[in-house]
Amino acid sequence: MRVSIKKCFVISLLVVSTIILVAIGIWKNNAGIIKTTINENAETKPDKTYIVQDGKKYKRKSYVKAILVLGIDSNVDMHYTQDAGSGGQADSIGLIAWDTANNRLDMIMIPRDTMTQIPVTDVGGNIIGKTLQHITMAYAFGDGNEISGEFMKEAVSELFEGLSIDQYLSVNTSAIKSINDAIGGVELVIPYEGMEKVDASFVKGEKVLLKGDMAEKFLRYRDTDSDFSAMTRIEAHKVYLAAYQKKLRQFKGDSLVEKILKEISPYYYTDMQKDMILKLAACAMADESFNEDRMYVLEGENKKTEIYDEFYMDKDMAMNKIIDLFYAEE
Repeated sequence: MRVSIKKCFVISLLVVSTIILVAIGIWKNNAGIIKTTINENAETKPDKTYIVQDGKKYKRKSYVKAILVLGIDSNVDMHYTQDAGSGGQADSIGLIAWDTANNRLDMIMIPRDTMTQIPVTDVGGNIIGKTLQHITMAYAFGDGNEISGEFMKEAVSELFEGLSIDQYLSVNTSAIKSINDAIGGVELVIPYEGMEKVDASFVKGEKVLLKGDMAEKFLRYRDTDSDFSAMTRIEAHKVYLAAYQKKLRQFKGDSLVEKILKEISPYYYTDMQKDMILKLAACAMADESFNEDRMYVLEGENKKTEIYDEFYMDKDMAMNKIIDLFYAEE
């Protein structure tokens, strides 16, 4: 386990160094590196009320909200501005399709290593272009709160051909314990081998009640000595989310959510109004058919480089899902 931790530390240093070098290199040379395209003038964003796919025209469903939910691998107070590279990365990325007319939730789970165009800034924090990079890094290029959230919204929108993201909610690791224990812990079955490395009770196939620090251990574990371990970890996230929502359905009203929001106040950042968060939570409490089948993991191809894992989504399959959830045929 010590080897894995050391490896994670080295990779983290490389990531931070990459951010700094990319920013300085673009700033000095006013030219792209690692496939960067400089936008000298502000681009006019296309109208994505409509989209055309396979010759058919689709209109965005106004009653289905696109809510971006981010799990950030840091433990800082998220209301303080961080330097680029210090605010963490978006380790877990989920796009919720919130059908407000039918009180239904679906989620698209986006692998952290998904390669897409993300905003790039100069040393002063000004956006000067975009680069093909891991989508998780869009958060790291920002300030650890508002700008990072906007960068992630833009990156996810770019990924899905301009889909407008309504709001985002980012939560870091310091909030996990409070969120988990607020409902009395989460009971689930350990999904795969290897997790016993972080907790002896995490044996594949065993039913475990996650309480206290166990929830963070479960959600954050991945074998960094194995290729594409972040993809494997998504399966654990699906198991946890399904189990959490099932337990959440035992609760009614706003008091529980208000309590959680108060406890984790320093460790989440959002552009959502409180009443909207409460409505979203109420939908989660009421949606009795939510399960792992309603959590769609992007499909595509994993590629290994000398240092990093990369994931390239199947665009056609992804857009078919996006259209199914967010659009209606004209």
